[in-house]
Amino acid sequence: MKTKTEMLEMLRALLDESLPYAKRLEAYEYLSEDCEEAVEDMLAAFYAADGDTGKMLIEILSRYKGDPAIYMGLVSYLYKGEDVALFARLLGSYGDERAIDLLKSFAEEYELDYNEYMEVRNAVEQLGGDWVDDKDYSDDPFYRYLKGLDEPETDSRRSPFEGMFAGGGKESDEEEDCDGCGCGDDDCGDDDCGCGHAHHEE
Repeated sequence: MKTKTEMLEMLRALLDESLPYAKRLEAYEYLSEDCEEAVEDMLAAFYAADGDTGKMLIEILSRYKGDPAIYMGLVSYLYKGEDVALFARLLGSYGDERAIDLLKSFAEEYELDYNEYMEVRNAVEQLGGDWVDDKDYSDDPFYRYLKGLDEPETDSRRSPFEGMFAGGGKESDEEEDCDGCGCGDDDCGDDDCGCGHAHHEE
């Protein structure tokens, strides 16, 4: 059973940027579950934090539903534009329906890449909203990667039978009829013929 004292100790560790990242990550994971008693303390720390620390705090707080202050914190980080896909996803999972119109307006106002666009769209639909704006992302690198549109033709993608049928169905050059001298005979005896068959003298 977690205690309030432990929660506050972990919060102090999270806020201490001089600690190794592994220690702060441990605090992050601890505070992300069953720490409702420390939500107000985490909010107070969030208002005074910035950079990665602020981002870690609002990610933690997004696990605790129903607080308008947390919702507004998620909105503020969405509009910072530093990680649109992440905060669109967090707004979708937070469950506040006010985010439907906000996310739609955000998508109209800003030029999103394909990954951001899909996360915003998914969040709107997760919250119960409809999405009718289908933009063309055929030139977006991430879109083209997902659809496999820029994959080069490589030998690994060629048919293993391609070489077999390239010579009109013959499996090897050795089985081809002689056409170097025009005789058409597998037992060609013309020394000047380039058919590759064994030549012999009568």
